[in-house]
Amino acid sequence: MPADWSIDAVLAFIAANRAWGTVVFALLAFGESLAFIGMLVPATGVLIAAGALVGAGVISFWELWIGGTVGAVLGDSISYWFGRRFGPEIRRYPPFRTRPHLLAAAERVFTRWGWAAVFFGRFIGPLRATIPLAAGMLAMRPAAFQMANIGSAVLWIPVLILPGAAVTILIDQFRSGNETSAVVIGLVLGAVILGAVVAVRRYAPRILGNGRPDGGT
Repeated sequence: MPADWSIDAVLAFIAANRAWGTVVFALLAFGESLAFIGMLVPATGVLIAAGALVGAGVISFWELWIGGTVGAVLGDSISYWFGRRFGPEIRRYPPFRTRPHLLAAAERVFTRWGWAAVFFGRFIGPLRATIPLAAGMLAMRPAAFQMANIGSAVLWIPVLILPGAAVTILIDQFRSGNETSAVVIGLVLGAVILGAVVAVRRYAPRILGNGRPDGGT
């Protein structure tokens, strides 16, 4: 396993040790999804960059997808369990003892949006590791939580790797003389990125703002 967990070092290790790819992706996604250490694990950056390796055929999409999905589901499940087990006492543990706003934001969002907060929270960096904890604290039903947890994890990996994979394929198409295909890929990718940016700028402030106390679980 790599001693240096920087993005470049992890990608180089995976490219040279294909057998470890699924395990490394699972560990990264697990770490980033775990409430207490998620902010310290650079999984998102690695997974986004790994899309370029998928597009170049260096690693398999299935290795990345399976490992990342399993790790993300397990990380959120453990965070949810901690919330159920310790309840409001979680606020007394680091990092929430000194940075209470991290958990307060997740509680507001979950109170307002319920299961949708669990599903979409995985795609919002500041909430990724804390929404499952808040869901457990606020007694969300386990079955409903796991449905949202698994569903979002399945989609999370493809969303992360799409830009890197598409750019790599686009470059390969240009080099192969397939300009039409490259232009189409570029236009689709640009439209997707533009749509994501517009959605984030429009809805993120509303989602992260003060929620109503009437949102159910």
